[in-house]
Amino acid sequence: MADCYPIDLSRTQELFAVLCLAAALVGWQLFVPPIIGLADQGDFVRLLGPFGYAPQPKGPEHKYWYLTRKFVWDPSYREPRWEQISSEFIPASLAFLLNRTFHNPQSFDLTLFGMVHAAFFLLAFGRLLFVTRNLRRHRILWAAMLLVLTDVGYVAYWNSLYTEPASCIWLLFLVAESIAICESGRVSTGAAVRWSVFAVLLVMAKIQNAPLGIPLAAFAVAIACRAGNWTTRSIAVMGAVGTLAAGVAMYRTSQPAPRVTNIYDIIFYGILPESDDPVADLKTLGLDPAYAKYSGTLAWTEGTGIADGYLVNALLEKMSPIKLSLFYVTRPARLWKHTQAALLTAFSLRPEFCGNFDASAGRLPGARSHAIALWSHFHWRYLSQVGTGIVVALALAPLTGVLLLCKRSLRPARRRWTEMGICLAACCLLAFLAAAFGDTWDSVKHLYLFNLLLDACLLFALGAALQLSEH
Repeated sequence: MADCYPIDLSRTQELFAVLCLAAALVGWQLFVPPIIGLADQGDFVRLLGPFGYAPQPKGPEHKYWYLTRKFVWDPSYREPRWEQISSEFIPASLAFLLNRTFHNPQSFDLTLFGMVHAAFFLLAFGRLLFVTRNLRRHRILWAAMLLVLTDVGYVAYWNSLYTEPASCIWLLFLVAESIAICESGRVSTGAAVRWSVFAVLLVMAKIQNAPLGIPLAAFAVAIACRAGNWTTRSIAVMGAVGTLAAGVAMYRTSQPAPRVTNIYDIIFYGILPESDDPVADLKTLGLDPAYAKYSGTLAWTEGTGIADGYLVNALLEKMSPIKLSLFYVTRPARLWKHTQAALLTAFSLRPEFCGNFDASAGRLPGARSHAIALWSHFHWRYLSQVGTGIVVALALAPLTGVLLLCKRSLRPARRRWTEMGICLAACCLLAFLAAAFGDTWDSVKHLYLFNLLLDACLLFALGAALQLSEH
């Protein structure tokens, strides 16, 4: 088969050793007391509700500050107006199936989700190790991957009921399949199917992922152009169409409640506070200038305008993410000003308002783990210092890559890797823009995919440098 590699026993043993080390680092954080996870800041209901469970206690006792470990059967907890379709339902369904099979279906422990998430992660990580084992100096790349992906900034999400784990899992599988295609130079039918499935699942993990359907579809077309037969080419094209359709479906199925709160936050906590003339901005947006009194408020804060039915109806009828995006695009200075504000927290891997420990650990409310946080510290301490340069580089990288592809002398192998690099950079930039201009609250968690893709870009650059160093 085109996507198979010759077996090297020594490298297989190395791979197994690295995978075992990753399992040990992840397992120690998730399952050895005091366990590490993320507290609920209000989003758990979106996943719990459809399955009929509720936290115990279901009041504010643990919210934000401590992990809630126990969840019980309680269909009344459901909030349909906040629910959103997500590919996170796949690991969630498996977790609940295991709970019904081996435990009391009336309750479950949060670590069950941690176990399922960790299992998916290790499968994806193992696949990544496998497809990169023939690269030059692969040990350096493996060490970097281990450092990044076992950091608490990513691992803490496994013991949670957020949808971010799905973004990480499907992205890792997707990157692994992309590397396999680039490395082999040929596209098998199986590779095209796997790549298409993982692309759709990534886009459907969270609504903020929807814009990624555009560059992923373009990469799928590039895969189709390299396909050796009609069947594989058709599958790749269907993957492109399916990825775009998944993005549209995520946008169209967004519920009015989260949509209006996001729009409210963008306008009244983003656009107006950053404006020299809030009244004029409201007129431009087609809203009553009297609403300027709500400037600086969030949908959840005291004095919010979200309780004003007329304002809510106006937001639903007149506003949309596309219209707000056009507001910024037609005002480059405002766009840049908001980008600079977003960059203040853009490189943090530790979400606000989410403690890492359960109350029995005896830690202070909202305490964070620093046991395996070297990469988190690097992100916050060093990448944040060059944030503007990173955004500019991400914007220029696709253009530079396209110019490189125009060279007829470019060898096929480098052409494939260049296409993948363009796709990664474009996805990373879109993930930043979607988070920075899609909401102005809980921004660190919304920027999770951006940081994950940024790390993928950095690892890609490291791998490229290692390859070129041999020439």
